Amino acid sequence: MKEKKSFKLKYIFIILLILIMIQIFRNPGLSIKSAKEGLDIWANLLLPSLFPFLIISNLLISLGFMDLFGRFLEPLMKPLFNVSGIGIFPFSISMISGYPVGAKLTSNLRENNLITKIEGDRLISFSSTSGPLFLLGTVLTGMLNAPELSPLILIPHYLGAITIGLIFRFYKKNDKSSIEHDVYNLKTTNNSIGALISGCIKDGIDSMLMIGGFVIIYSVIINIMFKSNLFNSILNIVSKVTFVDIEILKGIVAGIIELTNGCKMISSLNIKLINKILILNFLIGWGGFSIHSQALSFISNTDINSKIYLVSKFFHGALASFYTYLLYIFKYKGMLSTTFNTSNFTIPTDFEHWLSVLVNSAKITVTSFIFISILSILIKQLKVKN
Repeated sequence: MKEKKSFKLKYIFIILLILIMIQIFRNPGLSIKSAKEGLDIWANLLLPSLFPFLIISNLLISLGFMDLFGRFLEPLMKPLFNVSGIGIFPFSISMISGYPVGAKLTSNLRENNLITKIEGDRLISFSSTSGPLFLLGTVLTGMLNAPELSPLILIPHYLGAITIGLIFRFYKKNDKSSIEHDVYNLKTTNNSIGALISGCIKDGIDSMLMIGGFVIIYSVIINIMFKSNLFNSILNIVSKVTFVDIEILKGIVAGIIELTNGCKMISSLNIKLINKILILNFLIGWGGFSIHSQALSFISNTDINSKIYLVSKFFHGALASFYTYLLYIFKYKGMLSTTFNTSNFTIPTDFEHWLSVLVNSAKITVTSFIFISILSILIKQLKVKN
């Protein structure tokens, strides 16, 4: 039965791939333009902001720092999320760096046997989030031109992730399996520090190239899809049945597939600001198939349940929209009752901006690890006193 289902999925995938290739040959100019847009997003937004996180986090895992901190943070993570203390690592770094670092680090922990399969399943449900650089810099400031509304984006997004984590703490709650830790010091390795660093850099480069490939591919797919008469006909039918404007539907579909493009389309619409933010928070919580493809490529190297990841991301988006509406009702209703004029968002391509993002990302990475270190020491001291 499973083999038949797998065969059908492969057959459908081949058909879709052929249709996409036909559209690419029919619209070579559009395909090249779309690929360039995807490349700009990767090179100017993702590469400088994610690369330092990937290298430094890989290095700390390899040296055993995270295993050490994890033991100190066990009293915090175990009662809340039913995962070992080391689970704070992908969760906190994901909140700072953004997609898909949380999924990458969770997979790394499982590959290094630092968490169990069940802990990996629980952890992957809430440790894949967007980062403040995208939420505040790209969406609120660049697309909506409303940085003063940061609580209306940040709070629902991260509260949604935490809620998912609290729910999934009960997933297979009777499972008592755990990783035994016999050694309480840093890992020893036969490799030199130079070899260790070069290995982490290589892994970071491989990950970034893979992420870039997905961003470019999905950017091309979205633009080709919107040029398809069949797709536009389907959207027209859905628009008439649901009474939802077709431009809103296009933005939602784009965001479901590729997050940045979808957010750009929704932000440019002439609709009430609260409606924009409700849709945007769902899309950001969901993440988009482009990000899911990146995350699943990391998860596929482990035995972590990918279905849990996908289901949790849908509910993350739904909860983020729900919390947005609650926050709007209690605090922002008077401020967001009218339509909102947006600015035209363009991706900065100058080297000075690129270098600034890279340096700031490195600073945030180091600061984050210092904070985690201090937190782990404080918790250890409190535990000793008790």
